[in-house]
Amino acid sequence: MTKKTKVTFGLVALILLLLLTLVRGPGSGPDLPSAGNPAVTEWQPDSEAEPTRHVGSPALLPTSRVLSRYASLFAVVETEADSDERNEALESAVESVSETDLPTLLDALALDTRPGAEEMRLRLIRRWAESDSAAAATWTAELPENRVRGAAFEQVAIAWANTDPAAAVSWVQALPESDSKSAATFALAYEAARTEPILALDLASALPPSPERDDLLAHAVSQWAATDATAAGNWAIEMPDPALRGRLVAAVAVAMAEDDGVAAGTLAANALNAGEEQDRTTVSIVQRWTQNSPQAAAEWVAQFPDIPLRMVAMENLLALWSNQDASAVGDWLRELPAGSLRNFGMTAFAQSLAEQPQATVPVVPAGGI
Repeated sequence: MTKKTKVTFGLVALILLLLLTLVRGPGSGPDLPSAGNPAVTEWQPDSEAEPTRHVGSPALLPTSRVLSRYASLFAVVETEADSDERNEALESAVESVSETDLPTLLDALALDTRPGAEEMRLRLIRRWAESDSAAAATWTAELPENRVRGAAFEQVAIAWANTDPAAAVSWVQALPESDSKSAATFALAYEAARTEPILALDLASALPPSPERDDLLAHAVSQWAATDATAAGNWAIEMPDPALRGRLVAAVAVAMAEDDGVAAGTLAANALNAGEEQDRTTVSIVQRWTQNSPQAAAEWVAQFPDIPLRMVAMENLLALWSNQDASAVGDWLRELPAGSLRNFGMTAFAQSLAEQPQATVPVVPAGGI
């Protein structure tokens, strides 16, 4: 018997089992024997699973046509062992479902507790929310409060943030307090931060203090800094919590470094207290700045006072710059006045060249450094 024939027999057996399970209910008769296809797992509703609106509501039970469709889609996905191919099969399966069948198919998936079914359910919810966010939100709201509901809310929030952020905010704010509401708020804010960072900051600011909320604030303000660094920096400086203020200012400074290293360095120097936060931010600024303007970044580092931070910044600068243009690094080092900075720079430069693959090490101009 060919593999294709075995899979076909397995699908037929699974479809019959699904239909009998839904029509007769669990425990109403003897179990059907396995069809012998190891790629298709026999599905029995989880008797210990939390009940949902679907169970015991005949009018909402999936039709045999949609159920057969689901069994076929799921079986194809389950036969894929390679993770990439399985992901492609899952995506194709989700895209092949018509919009009119989405609610009914989700009703069927609500009775299936296998991990693969949960993954398909979340993708179907995301697809539904992309075309009708309000309807998808209404469906997910009727799920019991648990991890699955929170994950479903996240998918709705992400999709809705890309189609109508204002409506998504209204939906989230109207939800009763729960873990699912928190999950939806975080998902909405992270997604909105790409295009509407101020909205994301408003959502994040309303959340209870936590490390996760602070991560969200830092992400959103850095996104804002990419489009309006001055406004983002002013907002961060006004944060009353000193520790959080330092983190947010640092996020703004690093975000603006690639486009305006001078302004980023000035912000870090003036708005951050001396210490680890300022040191880490300075190094990050040098790393970002060097990508586009290594000469300007080098001149800025050379103006540092003779403190350990200057050496750390110099080391990071030369490691990146020597990969771009070793000749330029050599020229710059030769122009430095004799002293500790030049000596350290020569050592750091030689170390950077030694760490590069031999075939790619550039030739330093004659005369050395």
